Amino acid sequence: MKLIDESSAEGYLRQTGRIGPEEKVRVYELLGGVSNVVLYVRRERSDDFVLKQAREQLRVPEPWFCSVERIFREADVLRICERVLRPPIDGLGHESAYFTVSTPRILFEDREQYIMAMTSASPDHVVWKQELMTGRSDAGIVAACGHLLGRLHAGTWQDAAVAEQIGDQQVFDQLRIDPYYRHAANVREEFRPALERLIDSLSSHKLSLVHADFSPKNLLVFSDGLMMVDFETGHFGDPAFDVGFFLSHLMLKAFHFAPKHLPYLLQTEAFWPSYEAALMKTAGEAAFRDLVGRGILNFAGCALARLDGKSGIDYLDDEARRDQVRRLCHDVFEEEPSTWKWVVDWTLQELGDG
Repeated sequence: MKLIDESSAEGYLRQTGRIGPEEKVRVYELLGGVSNVVLYVRRERSDDFVLKQAREQLRVPEPWFCSVERIFREADVLRICERVLRPPIDGLGHESAYFTVSTPRILFEDREQYIMAMTSASPDHVVWKQELMTGRSDAGIVAACGHLLGRLHAGTWQDAAVAEQIGDQQVFDQLRIDPYYRHAANVREEFRPALERLIDSLSSHKLSLVHADFSPKNLLVFSDGLMMVDFETGHFGDPAFDVGFFLSHLMLKAFHFAPKHLPYLLQTEAFWPSYEAALMKTAGEAAFRDLVGRGILNFAGCALARLDGKSGIDYLDDEARRDQVRRLCHDVFEEEPSTWKWVVDWTLQELGDG
């Protein structure tokens, strides 16, 4: 595999005929991820696009490896997402009340070099994580996220064809289960039984497509839209992981910004009505309520893993706050609450009402 970067990408694109011999382009790296090289290609007379190449070794302090063939899984998952999110023929009842929602479109794949190119987001976009880290919160964005995630889960619910296509969970294990849940169990022995139960639960509830990286860093927000990116961990599995993973990011920011945590707690509550509206009818009430409970357990697992797993968060340095999060995770595992209100009430009792 020939590795590409900011300096060599233009030559690669010319040699492979992806851009013209005289066409002027500017290439620069998009930062923030740890598992791939992601390059933005700016063109003068055509649409910009994004170039992505998988890397075997992830850029984290501890050794962490994953097969570069995950780029092919990303392409498969992206195509499924495009199909599920495609507006219906009548054009009705498809968008969030707040935003349009979309995914990139694949432009080409180079299977010898483990490279994929896709359309870029609107130029006026911002990475939602950047907005959250400035202290700005927007319940409308969270509601749109709930709508988007619910549609992805509902659109692939118990879909045998999707299960056959992306049922293998090797990459999910390499990029999530092992570095998150197993590693945290090794660091925090007191959590090992709960985390092992959580791993078993994921393998026994294979219900829909799971993005498995549905987080603020992979959600691009622009004036009236929301684009979801980064699909390499996608698989057919337990949608409760997506729910827990997403909510862990918002809750960790609530603890980070305490005592100004209330807006982040309100955001977590804004997620649920739109997610339920998108999924309940397809899943049925009993399955949905069960999913909620597992989602809360996965929230605890993911929050703990972001403190004690291989992929630690780059904020929340206050050890007292980190211990508060660990106590919350412990109590979630002990009590196994059936509603998200339990988590919010626990947090308000611990941090105050803001």
